[in-house]
Amino acid sequence: MTSQSRKRPAYLLISDALRDKIERNELEPGQRFPTERELVREFHVARMTVRHALDILEDEGLIDRRRGRSGGTYVRTVPPTLSLTKKDSIATQLRERGHEITVRVVSVNKTHVPKHVAAALGVNDATYAWDIKRLFIVDGKPVIVSRYTIPVDMAPELNQHDLREPILNILAGYDLQPVFKRESMSAATARTEEQKLLGVSRSHPLLRFVRLLKNETGVVFAYVEESLRSDIANVEVVLGEDPAPQPVQPRDGGAGKPA
Repeated sequence: MTSQSRKRPAYLLISDALRDKIERNELEPGQRFPTERELVREFHVARMTVRHALDILEDEGLIDRRRGRSGGTYVRTVPPTLSLTKKDSIATQLRERGHEITVRVVSVNKTHVPKHVAAALGVNDATYAWDIKRLFIVDGKPVIVSRYTIPVDMAPELNQHDLREPILNILAGYDLQPVFKRESMSAATARTEEQKLLGVSRSHPLLRFVRLLKNETGVVFAYVEESLRSDIANVEVVLGEDPAPQPVQPRDGGAGKPA
């Protein structure tokens, strides 16, 4: 054991070792995970230490704990990677990957724009806006809480539409089409309403996205906030065209032959 590893708590060392096994496919997706008792024997630690290590892997979305007769701990399938540079929404990207998406409209209200949102929209806080909250259920599991804020005067009868449909498709009927998107992402923990909707604890890690959409005249017509369970998907940013989309062959370590 190195001096660096001696400084780290045992549960972190155990979670590192188990994560490494998953990444090397020694423990494959869908495979039953070693029991707590087996891990206690393997690492020579207390059961509470093992549980703490498993909590970390569960929060990272690497394992799934199930209850009941067929319960146990299983290695999870690697979450899909979603692109922030695509115009398509997170839900659309998940649907394209073959996941079943159900949308539930949580609430639709006409209300004054919150001050921090008013600044982003370029309006005053006396302006009325549609506040639309939706829950996205992916393969039977609540995954995303989405909240749109759209000035009422830009889409006067928005509440008369079926808001389970893609919002951008509906807004296109009001000649509101995004030509510019600015998006930020931050790590967050679940708010009270998100805990209830997503069925998670307050400490459950989420990825929170804030998105501004502008039309061709440069007007911001929508402020969007989405909270995504970080154990469901990974995200990436890709810029430019990949000059070598195919895997690069390892170079010859010796002198090699001339091409």
